[in-house]
Amino acid sequence: MAVEKTEKEERATTTGGTARRASEADERKAASERAPSQVAPGVPGDSAQGQSAQGPRHQYLVALRTIVAPFAGPPSHSIDAIVQYLERQEGVEIVGRVKPTEAQPFAPNGSLAQEAVIVRMPAAKAETLRATAQPHIIVERDAALQLADGVPVPAGAFRVAHGLLPLEPTTSELALRLTGERDQPLARASVIVFGSGLPTQAVSDDSGAVRATLFGCTPADVRAIYVKPRANHWERLIVGPELGAGGATTIRLRPLSETFGNLASARLVPWNQRLLQLDPAAGNLDGSGVRIGLVASGCDNAEAPLRHVVRGRDFTARDGSKRGDTEWTEDASGYGTHAAGILVAAGPHGIVGTAPKAELHVLKVFPGGHLSDLLAALDECIDRELDVVCLNVSCEEPSELLDRKLIELRHKGIACIVAAGLQPFPAVLPSVLAVGAIGKLREFPTDTCHAEALMPELIGYDGLFPAGFTGAGPRVALAAPGVAVPSTVPGGYAALDGAGIAATHVAGLAALVLAHHPLFQRSFKGRSEDRVSTLFGLLRASAAMPFADPLRAGAGVPGLQRVPGMFGEMSAREFGSLPVTPLGGLSPILETFPSPTLASAWQMRTARWI
Repeated sequence: MAVEKTEKEERATTTGGTARRASEADERKAASERAPSQVAPGVPGDSAQGQSAQGPRHQYLVALRTIVAPFAGPPSHSIDAIVQYLERQEGVEIVGRVKPTEAQPFAPNGSLAQEAVIVRMPAAKAETLRATAQPHIIVERDAALQLADGVPVPAGAFRVAHGLLPLEPTTSELALRLTGERDQPLARASVIVFGSGLPTQAVSDDSGAVRATLFGCTPADVRAIYVKPRANHWERLIVGPELGAGGATTIRLRPLSETFGNLASARLVPWNQRLLQLDPAAGNLDGSGVRIGLVASGCDNAEAPLRHVVRGRDFTARDGSKRGDTEWTEDASGYGTHAAGILVAAGPHGIVGTAPKAELHVLKVFPGGHLSDLLAALDECIDRELDVVCLNVSCEEPSELLDRKLIELRHKGIACIVAAGLQPFPAVLPSVLAVGAIGKLREFPTDTCHAEALMPELIGYDGLFPAGFTGAGPRVALAAPGVAVPSTVPGGYAALDGAGIAATHVAGLAALVLAHHPLFQRSFKGRSEDRVSTLFGLLRASAAMPFADPLRAGAGVPGLQRVPGMFGEMSAREFGSLPVTPLGGLSPILETFPSPTLASAWQMRTARWI
């Protein structure tokens, strides 16, 4: 009986399985007919074998174009239909959805707001979908975000040689000890060791000790050592270091107080604020009533100058339930806290921010953030009705979705100011104001990586020079300090480099103009695209050229005292002559700087490849 029962079950299972397979085949055929795109002939299918051949999966964004090309016809599918189609595909995982702010009936250009689906799938599958999709469907990479900071590459310290890989199967250890001016140990300092192999990184412990493992070389092969302290000291770059034969080699760092005085008890107006004609300590212009959004790496508000910064959100948490908590106050890189200090630092001592009474909103998208997180953060800027948004992140790949989102923000009266760093996107977009970084001689020690940003052939008046890590091209609108700029970091103060630092300066200046310029108290008080265009025009009109390279400086360095009508009446002729460029349609997102070498040649030059 048991055997008979088993045979009957097998026959029933076989019959049922055949029926199910036939039913599934019919369902797949019907689904294919309903799908928003058809798979081209000869393209690998969705079988497990085809999926494994397609390689590892990556993250992509899929969305609908709400504005289609002429004669393309109206969209024939909704975003829900696309999600249902993708869910039926093997090897495709729906990670999440980025839902924009609901368009208001009278909001200008609200049709640009669109929902995007975050999908994880193999690259070959994504290319198939992109190639066969209908014109109104967008498929693009959900690229990782990068911080617009300065890149510490000491000249000639790291050179890729033939036969470098694989490395020699030998390892050795380099012992260092980091101290301050009074031989106190410096904990949590970052160290990069450049040898004949690949660079090695390490972090000092509480006693200031560093143990770096060298691969394929010995301590005798070390060409340079770069030390970046956590706070309150200058960084140091030692080229050709003399290392002790036995025991740990001591590296002593200079305190910032040697240059700036005691920031804990004295007020300081550093070179970057003087260059922009700012005097926040005077207190007559403080940015009251303006809301600023800082899209960066977070903000540590534990120190006194930033304790009033209480609004923020973390978009890097993979678990959506964690968004909106206090994790935005964790800043591993320190660049977000540094930018927040430039904007709104307050207190009786130290460095006062450009607009200390402006309302700062911190939107954390780094580290670990993707383009989808940036889109969600920009939607949050719309929800919070911000006036100015400072973008201190960039991405390698162009994005039509980000292009449309930034156009939407500008139409809603939100001025987006971005860093013109080595990555051209989104700085090349016409909807934003791109800012390049500059430095000044004699404002930093020569044995630092700040000096590596110097371009001697372009030194202008008063020792100003374009930073080597900044971008170059016609989309660079302005230039601002971005080399050895002192500001707040977790644990105190630090002097940092970065194109994002330059953009932060202009964002703070824009907040002052919006808060105190007569035009924005009357004619352009309400948020609109005209308001943003007028603001950008005033900033350009206040600029002065620091050196003879408009591709890196744009119109020049803006100055508060030079803003037309800021401290007096503005004539109709002055207003009519403002360099205002109204926003047109969608931008050519594949546009790059005219010569990519202008934006990245400094890396090859400092490495002595050219």
